[in-house]
Amino acid sequence: MSKITCVDISEFQQNIDFNKMKNDGIKAVIIRVGYGREVSQKDSMFESHYKNAKNANLKIGVYWYSYADSVNDAEKEARACLECIKSKSLDMPIYYDLEDNSQTKLGKAKLTEIAERFCKTIKKSNYRAGVYANLNWFNNYLDYKRLKSKYSIWLAQYNDKAELDCDIWQNSSTGRVSGYSGNIDTNVIYNDNIFDKSESKVAKPTLTYRVFADHKWYSEVKGLSNIAGRNKQAISAIALKVSRGKIRYRVHLLNGDWLPWVDGYDIKDSNNGYAGIKCKVIDAVQVEFSGVSDFKATYRVRKQGAGFFDWQHNTERDSSQDGYAGVIGTKIDGLQITLT
Repeated sequence: MSKITCVDISEFQQNIDFNKMKNDGIKAVIIRVGYGREVSQKDSMFESHYKNAKNANLKIGVYWYSYADSVNDAEKEARACLECIKSKSLDMPIYYDLEDNSQTKLGKAKLTEIAERFCKTIKKSNYRAGVYANLNWFNNYLDYKRLKSKYSIWLAQYNDKAELDCDIWQNSSTGRVSGYSGNIDTNVIYNDNIFDKSESKVAKPTLTYRVFADHKWYSEVKGLSNIAGRNKQAISAIALKVSRGKIRYRVHLLNGDWLPWVDGYDIKDSNNGYAGIKCKVIDAVQVEFSGVSDFKATYRVRKQGAGFFDWQHNTERDSSQDGYAGVIGTKIDGLQITLT
């Protein structure tokens, strides 16, 4: 049997002596941060487990238990996880725990998309990401090869050996180690590179934009530093550019149609320098970004004289994504765009 050097724990394991664990040969611990889509679902023992493991100089990784049934839910779970972690230093990836029976009806393609959305969102916050699942899930409900090519793999298989290539093998749920009086999940670490935190974060490109309203171009805005537009002044055109990557965008005319896509940035060029017609009001916007890592355009518009509509991501469509920002037939007076 390969040597046990890692345990994983949650609020169900308490009164742990991490120093005794370390003296027994445990060098790493993977701590549950929480589960589901809400910050309120944070594991009640996460903070104390993290603090005590850190004080014992153990390597630390974390995991988040999923109930997601859509890619949008997966992103919410990732953001909840990141909020609960609060920028803590980790030695290992953040693992996405996919095992809930309620999810199997979604099928392999959708569940793989869900896993990828969580991992992509985690990576954009300068953490590494991985996927945890059992052998049945990796064989039948997830595209194992696709996920392994991008993310760390943590396999649960209570057997005398791991039957899939993985970074971590969870070999038992009834392990016994010094420092804890009950059964505990034990793990074998096959790939010590999971402790390497040197993976560099791809820098986010700078996104600059401006809008035309009230017969004039308003000042440039970078990212979410401000809102492009002025309250109650209906927007007629927009212009966008990025420092790296590719961006294209278009607008929908009030009581009209979608105008052609443009990818330039020149307020003097009505053909490809901006999207819109200066004498006509717009009611919706579409933006697509590509070409740099996993970044995508994330944008929203403000209903004239009211509040913002929901954020949109590129031209994605699902239960909460329309594929564009705005409501057809409703004037807009504000725009915000960033890359996530």
